[in-house]
Amino acid sequence: MLLRTVYFWTVITLSTIIALLLFALSFPFDKGGRVVKFYANIWGRLNLYASGVRLKITGLENIIKDKPQIFMANHQSIYDIFALITLHLHFVWIAKKELFRIPLLGWAMALAGCVSIDRFNPHSPLGGMDYIHAKIQKGASIIIFPEGTRSYDGTLQPFKKGGFTLAMRAKIPIVPITLIGTGKVMKRGTRKVHPGNIKIIIDKPIETLNLGLKDRENLIYRVQEIIGKNLSEN
Repeated sequence: MLLRTVYFWTVITLSTIIALLLFALSFPFDKGGRVVKFYANIWGRLNLYASGVRLKITGLENIIKDKPQIFMANHQSIYDIFALITLHLHFVWIAKKELFRIPLLGWAMALAGCVSIDRFNPHSPLGGMDYIHAKIQKGASIIIFPEGTRSYDGTLQPFKKGGFTLAMRAKIPIVPITLIGTGKVMKRGTRKVHPGNIKIIIDKPIETLNLGLKDRENLIYRVQEIIGKNLSEN
């Protein structure tokens, strides 16, 4: 276990440095971000492989092609990011601004086009909900962890309302994603790696076209119920 952990942290450090250099070199010529996404996909798969993780994905057919949508996933571990980044989807990551202050990781996130959100000032001009809404209007899909932070024990935490308000405002569907097993590979609060299996379940989109703020609580409940059921059954 110790050797696996040391091996993983060596790989992620080196791969992040290399990815950062590749991001920086390709950034001026990659306005659409597709080259960066390609590198990021390899980075995610490499880190999963280094951890002895086997990944299974179901429900890819539920993703709507060529249309903005908001992907909402439960959050247990840093491995959520490694798993989701392998999906070959062109989306914008929404992450708390504190992550952008982490050396290497924060720089790579910025170059990869991730958008920071100030949880204490969600309407700030840059990195706020208005800025993200403008991204959606230009055709971008968004991925967000509605719990806002990682769960310590895998239990689904209460969802923040911001992402749901954003979906209804933009009139775009929400696609629930359930991540299973990431917290077992590496729990919050530890740096130890435990090889194992990770499963991604992508559920059918939930339309928001005819919904208003009065429907927000029911919408939150629907997404929580879908993800919670998947977690309890797997």
